[in-house]
Amino acid sequence: MTTNMEQDTEVLQLRALLTMSRELMQTDEPLAALALAGRTMTELAHVDRALLLVRGEVNASIGFDRTGKPRSVSHSHDWYRTASAQLDGGPSDATMEDPRTMLVGVPTQHAMAVLAAGWTDNAAPAARDGRRRLLGTILELSVATLGRISARDSLESLVSTQYEQMAGTAQAHADELARRDESEGAMRALALTDVLTGLNNRRGFYVQAEHLFRLARRKHAGCAVIYADIDGLKLVNDQLGHAAGDQLIRDAAAVLRESLRESDVLARFGGDEFVAFALDDAHPRVILARLRDNLRAFNLMQDRTYRLAVSAGVVRCDPDSGTALVDYVQSADREMYLHKQSCLH
Repeated sequence: MTTNMEQDTEVLQLRALLTMSRELMQTDEPLAALALAGRTMTELAHVDRALLLVRGEVNASIGFDRTGKPRSVSHSHDWYRTASAQLDGGPSDATMEDPRTMLVGVPTQHAMAVLAAGWTDNAAPAARDGRRRLLGTILELSVATLGRISARDSLESLVSTQYEQMAGTAQAHADELARRDESEGAMRALALTDVLTGLNNRRGFYVQAEHLFRLARRKHAGCAVIYADIDGLKLVNDQLGHAAGDQLIRDAAAVLRESLRESDVLARFGGDEFVAFALDDAHPRVILARLRDNLRAFNLMQDRTYRLAVSAGVVRCDPDSGTALVDYVQSADREMYLHKQSCLH
């Protein structure tokens, strides 16, 4: 039976993984991504040293010391042969000779990346299982980030090469401009960030929250969805102009961000609507109480020509049910609407 202390530890680990995921999504340098992975391995799994092998376009061999600092290593590393064998089609459950070490690969079949990790202590089977799950998640997040960075760099290199080859004629230049316009349009469509507020947009929300929602289910950790919208945005736009309306949206985003933890996922869904996904170590109504206090403080301290007010609804997620995250978002939207209607009467 899982104890309260074990549950608290799992929630703390889940928060740390969420923070790592958020930071990785903002990272554009491979070394920064590897340093973040190494730090997380040492802090959560207490790894004393590790070796990461990645094949394909990334093609990296990285060692980590007991502080999590990454460095390039050669084929002479004492774990290289064993880790490389799994990349070359070895069994997915390959083990190291020393019981104080383990191998983790992603995907589990026909691995494209392998992490070998070692400790100075012998861990109990339950502790080893926990370490394996943690390292598997860290490896998945890290390799996905390295792949994203590599794909971006490859695309930039390809575009640059094509431009140089085709810049000799006016028609080639026009073709390149057309390709760049198409690429920019695709990048905008795939962007994860809301330009006005700097928060996640709708797609960015589901990219981050879906991953943490699945982790919360596996860990049976509580979580909640909060749906909020700004009261009176249309009136501000009509009376003070859209510049004031945009500032009202940015103010609401700042107050909502302040009312949530750093590890919570917050997004602007568009217009005056915001959605948050929170790991719930307290009753979710506490979040609404904190939001009310922050709104009150904002209106007292800020010199604005309008009053900032937000209606919000919150729904707790049941990790043992089969309900999808999008359904919880819709339920929180209905809760918000009911709250707004009750305030009007």
